[in-house]
Amino acid sequence: MTNKDDLPFDDVSLSFAWQALQHDMAMVPGGDVQQVCDSIIATNAGFEIVPSPNRVVSVDSIYLDRDCVTNADFARFVESDGYGNPDLWPAVILPNVLQFSDSSGQPGPKYWVNGDPPSDKLDHPVVGISWYEASAFATWAGKRLPSSAEWQRAGTWPKGHSSDGTELHFPWGNGFDPAKANVWSSGVGDTVAVTEFERGRTPNGVRQLVGNVWEWVDTQFEPSTGDGVSVLLDQTMAEIRGGAFDTYFQTQATCQFHTGQPLLFRGANVGFRCCVSASEIPDVDRGVIRSSEAV
Repeated sequence: MTNKDDLPFDDVSLSFAWQALQHDMAMVPGGDVQQVCDSIIATNAGFEIVPSPNRVVSVDSIYLDRDCVTNADFARFVESDGYGNPDLWPAVILPNVLQFSDSSGQPGPKYWVNGDPPSDKLDHPVVGISWYEASAFATWAGKRLPSSAEWQRAGTWPKGHSSDGTELHFPWGNGFDPAKANVWSSGVGDTVAVTEFERGRTPNGVRQLVGNVWEWVDTQFEPSTGDGVSVLLDQTMAEIRGGAFDTYFQTQATCQFHTGQPLLFRGANVGFRCCVSASEIPDVDRGVIRSSEAV
């Protein structure tokens, strides 16, 4: 990415830049998303969760990382002193950054040792990172976290809709298949490399939107409620999407299901990927490979 004050690319440089971008990121065209709106209501028997009409949200086009950020990717952020750069963190969270340490007390994801990722998992998604660490990495990389609607659009647009007009549940269709996503029923029991489960990718080459790790998105988690019901959360929470290797229920590993975790949560089953708004990319209309040609 460039700043507006940078010198413009020449044609050769622009060509290589586009090839690099489309190698790592996939074009997700803008459009409508049908977001699930289950609500908590009060009944004579207590509180119940009931389905509400889906809410239609429109999103603009983005370029989305084909894979989740890996341990090797995040190691470059750590080596560049990302944890020590105050420009990457909200001022309100700076006192907490010192607590974002690995198992040996060094700056880094929770499960690393001595500031280093596990050598046998360099190509696995980085986990043990809070929402703030994911956001800081995205800023450092010149990107951002996708919104909840943008993330869902990435998994649902290529396959269209069912005969009743509803979105398909998975990037490959409506039928669950444990061979296409790393979830509990797949029998792996841990994260895998971000390039595995290739059969579950979207037609434009976005891998593992469902399964392997939940993904932080840039949307606050706020349970919907009915009249006269309010939900008080102890901490601010962000949405996580897609399910993980330890997700038991198939209904939670879909393109529509969403839940949340506190912003400071550093779980072994939550990672992230980044995106860029298509409108922010210089000379977007001059891309060497058009979105319709991307695999």
